[in-house]
Amino acid sequence: MAFDTIDQLDESQTGSIDALHALHDALLPGTVRNALQTGFFRERWADCDLAHINRHTLRYLPTIDKESIRAAGETAQNRAGVVCNDVLTSGTTGNPLVTIRSDREQKFIQQFITRQLHAQPVRCYLRGLHFTNPYHGHLINVPAPIHNHRISVYDAGSFAYARKTLLHSHKDANVAAQCSVLSGLERCLRAFTLDTMAHYPEGFPATGLRLVVSYSQYLTSKWRQRFEDTWRVPVIDGFSVSEVFGSANQCLQCGWYHFEPYVVPEVLGAHSGKVIEEGAGLLALTALYPFQQAQPLVRYLTGDLVEVTHAASCRPGTTSIKPLGRARYGVPAPGSDAWLLAPAAILEAVDEIPEVKRIPRFADVDQVTDPYAIGHPKYRTTCTAKAASAIEIKVELALAQNVSTRRRGAIAGDVIQHLAQRNVRLQEALREGQVLLAVECCDEVRPDMIAQAHSGGVWSPA
Repeated sequence: MAFDTIDQLDESQTGSIDALHALHDALLPGTVRNALQTGFFRERWADCDLAHINRHTLRYLPTIDKESIRAAGETAQNRAGVVCNDVLTSGTTGNPLVTIRSDREQKFIQQFITRQLHAQPVRCYLRGLHFTNPYHGHLINVPAPIHNHRISVYDAGSFAYARKTLLHSHKDANVAAQCSVLSGLERCLRAFTLDTMAHYPEGFPATGLRLVVSYSQYLTSKWRQRFEDTWRVPVIDGFSVSEVFGSANQCLQCGWYHFEPYVVPEVLGAHSGKVIEEGAGLLALTALYPFQQAQPLVRYLTGDLVEVTHAASCRPGTTSIKPLGRARYGVPAPGSDAWLLAPAAILEAVDEIPEVKRIPRFADVDQVTDPYAIGHPKYRTTCTAKAASAIEIKVELALAQNVSTRRRGAIAGDVIQHLAQRNVRLQEALREGQVLLAVECCDEVRPDMIAQAHSGGVWSPA
């Protein structure tokens, strides 16, 4: 990797959009050459013009998805001369998608990030409190200017210890005395926050915290507010997929999620398959060489529905997104790239209903006193074609048996009202008779898991 390219990456991380574009153009040809070492991509691109690949021509290459990568197996991988670690998706249904990372690329990442840190020496490291991820076997250790107190939700007494850590000053050489960052899996932070609210009903005392960083699950507006009210600091949500090196983090300035420069994001219309710059569409990521080597992923459909902008964020001209959940759980408008309902919109409508059954989380952890309170609600959304060119959207809610008939009717009415009022396209379709919307209360459903990585393609039931 040439030094001028490294300098471009440094500049792209400090806000230079021109440097970001130049970096992507510089790295895409090498990314394609690396992919061509695999039989999978050679066959996939047999009829493609690969002579002048850049961020403008990338869109003419075919997309790939999870199912094609799973089926290809080692024919989509570069294993020669390296030692590889397995990376499994974190889905809870179906077979996991297994990808790989080589020792060579991990060494490169370590050396590259370390070089960046040495170029801008840190006199005093930040101090953080981090709940470790209990669901991933292999993680890339990326150096950062922060010293974390690492604890697990499974460690007995870790919640009490975490609060003590936040409230006290500490003495370590060249590290800030107080924790300024609280980070972890969204469900771990939910459990910790609920426990803290129970122990401090009048509010948790002031701390040195300046930021909460959540990741892995879709963060609803209500839970974002709970985090901010409890910890008295803003929340940054992170978005990533385990197969790709390079994530997106929510910007406190504009609210959009900006990708790290190691990856090229695109958003495609679900119906047209064309790249869109504004609106909702399917996310495709290209992992850039040399940051990703053994498992090339070029125009890889992640299965996620996102809102995209190139104009409304604080970085106009770049692809900025807002995650909307797994695409297969949303409702697309027939015959167009528009969406009647995003998966996130449905979750937002049902997540705060106390009578909805939930999947327990951390049920075997003593300090999690109510594993159902932090679990995912049990609901399912289906879409069926009806006569007269109309479609029926049905949301099924699993409710406790002791919920009265009257209350069930009120819950159904509230969900319909919430969805109709907050989703403009759905509202228009309902008014024009193009859509019928029904909410049905039942005893049990196989729930939509809108933030879980799944094993199939975008529309796969697996």
